[in-house]
Amino acid sequence: MKERYQDIDEKNEALREYLDIYKDKAPAREFLEKFEMSWIYHDAALEGVVYTHQELMAALFPARTSAEASMIPVVLEVRNHKAACDYIREESQGAKKQAAITLTTIKRIHDLFLGNTPEALTERARMERRERTEKELAKERDRAGFRKDMPLHRTYFHDITQPAKIQARLEKLVDYTAGAEFREFHPIKQAATVQHEFLQIFPFTEHSGKVGRMCSNLILLRNGYMPAVIHSIDRQRYYESFRGPVAAFRTVLMDAMENSLDNGVKYFRDLNRKYKAIE
Repeated sequence: MKERYQDIDEKNEALREYLDIYKDKAPAREFLEKFEMSWIYHDAALEGVVYTHQELMAALFPARTSAEASMIPVVLEVRNHKAACDYIREESQGAKKQAAITLTTIKRIHDLFLGNTPEALTERARMERRERTEKELAKERDRAGFRKDMPLHRTYFHDITQPAKIQARLEKLVDYTAGAEFREFHPIKQAATVQHEFLQIFPFTEHSGKVGRMCSNLILLRNGYMPAVIHSIDRQRYYESFRGPVAAFRTVLMDAMENSLDNGVKYFRDLNRKYKAIE
């Protein structure tokens, strides 16, 4: 396992070096834009929601692609997703590498995905040109809390925690991330452990998978890694990994990290070869 961690560390460092070389230049900007689009696309596709290129462009780059009226709900959803990505990036800056994952952080990420923030609500009112009714607001407040039932039909098919035990088990996970044992883990093992346990708890009716992946990526970002993007073609394998021990999911996570890093390094190496050919 240590050799696998080392391989990922070396590939991550290689990509970081390329990003430093091209910092504030078009190649780095273009790569990071494509990376973010891919991150949001695959993260949503894991939950069964597939965005079109036009929808992503309209949401992320409105100056380049205008949104049709029919696209507004999807555009707002993508922007909520981006807000969650931006939040964990901000949280990773200047924070201690070993900082615990807190309930406040978890709930904030969930609120961002729901669009349950003043900024998101104002933007939705502007785009939809109407205010939410009291009934709609009450429904949204209910969505913001922990899961209250055991859904019969759901995307994930592993066993999940009974509603009455969610709060206690989530608090136990948060406490564990602040403990000495957890801090001794390699960052990749930390990220895998948090996401695997979070999905066993499955605290929210909506977006538990997305919130769990953001918590993992917050740990990775704090430790200098690129976010792990689990490809949508690995969706079934990703779901299956939660039916077994954390080691199975850790392999899925490391495969995703290596795939993203290999693609990133290849992007810049191909760019270098292109420039040399021109010269």
